[in-house]
Amino acid sequence: MPTWRKARAVLRADTVARAVALCVDTRRGVLVVGPPGAGASRCAADIAAGLRAAGIPVSVWDDLDRAGAHRALPDGAVLVASARVGAALLSGYREVVSARTTRLPLRNLTRGQSEAAVSAAVGAPLSARLVEALWACSHGNLTALRATYDDLATRGLTRRTCDRVELTVDPATAIAGVAVDPQLWIGAGGTGPGVVGPGGLDPVTDALTTVALARRIRIQDLERLHGCEVASDLVARALVAEVQHDGAQVLIVQPPVLAAALRAAADHRRRSDAYDAVLALPGIVPPDPTIVLWALSETPATHAERVDAPAALAAARAALDAHDYRTGVELSEAAQRAGLEMTPLQQAELALVAGSCLRLLDRVQEAAVMFERSLECLRAAAGPRGDDGEPGGHDFTRLLIDNVTARADLAHYRDRGPENSLPLIEAARGFLTPGHPAHSVLDALTVVHLSYAGRYREAARAHAELGAPQTDAAPGHPAPLHPGLPHPAPLSAEWERRLEAIHALALDALGQSDAALAVLRRLARQSRTVDHHAWASEEYLAALLYVVLHGFGVNALFAELAPFVAVEQDDSVRLDHGMRRVADAEIALAAGDLPSAVSAASDALDTIAVDGPEDFLPRAISLYALVSALSGQTATAQEQLRRLRAVHGYANSPVGPEIRGAEAGVLFCLGRSEEALGIVRSLVDDGLLGSAVRAALAGVLMADPESCRIVAELEVSGDVPVLVRDLAAANLADNPRRLIDAAQRASGHGLLMVAAAAADRARTLATPGSQHHTLAERMLATTEISGSLAGLTGLGGPARWVPPGVTLTRRESQVAELVGQGLTNAEIADELHLSKRTVEGHLNRIYTKTSTRLRG
Repeated sequence: MPTWRKARAVLRADTVARAVALCVDTRRGVLVVGPPGAGASRCAADIAAGLRAAGIPVSVWDDLDRAGAHRALPDGAVLVASARVGAALLSGYREVVSARTTRLPLRNLTRGQSEAAVSAAVGAPLSARLVEALWACSHGNLTALRATYDDLATRGLTRRTCDRVELTVDPATAIAGVAVDPQLWIGAGGTGPGVVGPGGLDPVTDALTTVALARRIRIQDLERLHGCEVASDLVARALVAEVQHDGAQVLIVQPPVLAAALRAAADHRRRSDAYDAVLALPGIVPPDPTIVLWALSETPATHAERVDAPAALAAARAALDAHDYRTGVELSEAAQRAGLEMTPLQQAELALVAGSCLRLLDRVQEAAVMFERSLECLRAAAGPRGDDGEPGGHDFTRLLIDNVTARADLAHYRDRGPENSLPLIEAARGFLTPGHPAHSVLDALTVVHLSYAGRYREAARAHAELGAPQTDAAPGHPAPLHPGLPHPAPLSAEWERRLEAIHALALDALGQSDAALAVLRRLARQSRTVDHHAWASEEYLAALLYVVLHGFGVNALFAELAPFVAVEQDDSVRLDHGMRRVADAEIALAAGDLPSAVSAASDALDTIAVDGPEDFLPRAISLYALVSALSGQTATAQEQLRRLRAVHGYANSPVGPEIRGAEAGVLFCLGRSEEALGIVRSLVDDGLLGSAVRAALAGVLMADPESCRIVAELEVSGDVPVLVRDLAAANLADNPRRLIDAAQRASGHGLLMVAAAAADRARTLATPGSQHHTLAERMLATTEISGSLAGLTGLGGPARWVPPGVTLTRRESQVAELVGQGLTNAEIADELHLSKRTVEGHLNRIYTKTSTRLRG
C-alpha cells in the first residue's frame, strides 16, 4: 500500500517561480494567503527555498493569523509569510507585513494539480476512480487531499498494481466512510472565546453545519438564521462558496469532505432543527431534495403548506440535476405515499423525473414503466392545444418533448441504433397541430439520434433541412391549415447550443474541420451572454476536444483548456471519470506518447466497464486495442479486438466512426491490411472523410501504397487532415523533401508520432550524406521525436527503430523481433529454446544499447 511520502515536489511551480523572481527583483517579500488547507504555508516554504537558492536571505513567518509573541525581522532579510484568507493579523505583525510584503492569494488546486500532487506524494500514477474520490472529497484542498488519501489507504481501499494506485471500491462507497475532524479546517470562530450555540457548538460550526445539511441555502437565508457576522466570517475564510444552481446563488461547504463530516456529526435533533428552520424561511429557491424528502417522509402534515406538489416536483428535478438519482426516486415514492394532490401534468412530470433517475441508476425496466406512465398522464392532460393558458399549452408541450426525448434515449440505449428511437420521435408529432413550434425540436431530436448512431452524413443532411418551410403534411398527419406554411419556429437557445455542438462533431467526422471549428467559435461567442453552466455542457466540451484535437493538433488543444478547467468545480456539468481517462488516452495517442496512452486507455476501460457510461465501453476497448497494437503488444490487441467485435452494435454511437477507425488501425498493425482498407473504404463511401483519414493513419505511417492513395485523394480541411493527406502524397512520390516538410509541420502541431514516422521514412529514402538525410537524422536525434518513434513497434518491428550506429547481435535481433510480435518473455524462451532468465538478459542489453524499451 503506497504511503504519503515526506519528500515533496514543488506545487504551483509557475506561481512559485513568479514570486521568487519578483522578490529577487524588488527585495520585497510576499504574504501568501488562502483558504484553510489550500497550502499557503507550503507555497511560502517553496518560495523561501527558491530565494535561498538564489542567495537571498529569508525570514519565514508561517500561520500569522495564529501566531503568538511578536518576532523580529533580521536586517536585510526578505519576509515570506503565510496566513488564512480573511483572518485578522495581530497588531504587531500587521504593520510589518503591510510594509514589507506583497499579498499573494491562493486558490485550491485544480483537478489536474490535485492528481499530480498526490501522484508525486505516493510515487505512482492514480487510477481514474481514485482521482474521482479524492476530488469529490477535496475540490483541490491540499489538506483534504492528504486526509482523504490516508483515510482510504488505512481502510485498505487502495492497492498498488503494476502501473498505478487503484481504488478497490466505487468512489461513492469509498468517500461515504471518510472520517475527518472538522476542527482541522474550521478552527476558532470569529465570535469570541467561550461562545457556544445549540448542541454545544460554536456559532461558526453551527452555521457551517446548517449549510452542510441544507445544501441549497442562500447567503441571505444563512444571515437570517445565524446572523450577518457569522455568515460573513464563513465567506471571508472561504469555508463556504457561492455557486449558481437553477438561476440562484446557493452556498456549498468547502472542502466537500468537511460537509460530509459535519453531516455525519449532526444527530437527528440537529437535523430536524435545521430542516424546520429552512422550511420556515420565505422563498427558499430551489427546494433542497433532502429536506423535502424528510418533510414528506416524517411530518407531511406539519409542512403541508410548504411541501406541496410544486415543491416536490422542484426537489425531484433538483435531485436529478445534482446526479442524486436515489433521492429523486425516493421523492417520487414519498410524494405518492403522502397523497399529494397533483394534476395529470404534475403526475406526468414526477413520473418522468423518476424514470430518468431510474434510467441513470441502470434500472432500465423500471425506467421504461415510469416513462409509459408519464405518457399516459400526458394523454389524459392533452386537452385543447396551442394556448399557453390551457392544459395543452406550454407545460404540456415541454413535458411532451422531455418524455419523447427520454423514451428515445432509452430505446437507443437498448438497441444501439436509431431504428426504434426515430419512430418514437415521429409518433410524438401526433400530439401537435401542424406548424406547432415544437416540430422544430422534434426535427432537432432526429438529428441528435442520427448522430448518436454515428450516421453523421444523414445527420448533417437533416440538420441542413432544419427550418425549411413545411408545405406538405408529414405522413400520417392531417394536411396543413394553410398551404405554404412559414418556416418552423426557431429552436430555443438551450436546444440550439446542444444541436450546434453535435453538428460540429458531424462536420469533424465528415472531414470539414474548419467549418466545425467555426461552429464552436460561434457557440463560444454566444456563451459570453449566458451563465457558464448553461453552455459548458458535456456535448460542447466533447465537440471542442474532438474538433480541435482531430483538426488542429495537440498544441492547439492545449490552448483551449480553459473551458475544461473552468468546469472542474461545477457540479452541474457531468464529466464521468472514465470519460476523462478516454480523453487522456486520445490526447496521448495523438501526441505519440504510447506508454501514457496505454496506461490511460487501460484505466478508462477498467473504469467504464464497472462505472459506465456503458455506451462508451466500445470506444475504450477500441482505444486500448489500438495503442496496444501500436506498442507491439500484439496479443493484447488481438484480445481486445475480439472483445470489441463481441459487443452488439459496437459502432452505433456518436464515436462510432472513430471506433471503426481504431479497428482499422489495429488491423494495419496486425498485418491484415485488406480488412483495414475495407473499413477505410466504407468510411469514405459513407462520406465520413475525416474519420477515414484517421482510420488510414496507421497505413500512411507504414507507407502502405493503397492507404496513401486513398487518403491523398480525399477533400478534407483542417491542419491535421491536410497534413496527413500531404504525408500520404509524399509517401507515394518517395519525396524526402516533402516528407521532411510533413515531419516539421507535424512536430509544430504536437503530433510527434507522425513527425517521427515521416522523418524516419525521409531518412530511409534520402541519399546518405545528403542535406535531407542529415536533416532527418537531426530531427530523429531530438529527444521528443526519438521518444515517440521508439514505441512504434506496431509499424514495422523493433529492429527498424534501432538508432544509427547501434549494432545488435543475431540473438538480440531475434529477441527484439519476437517482442515486436507481442510474445512474452516466457514465450520467447520457448520459441528460441532459451531460459527465461537468458531472454531477460538479452532484453536488458538491448535496452542499454538503444536507450529505449521495446514494449510500451
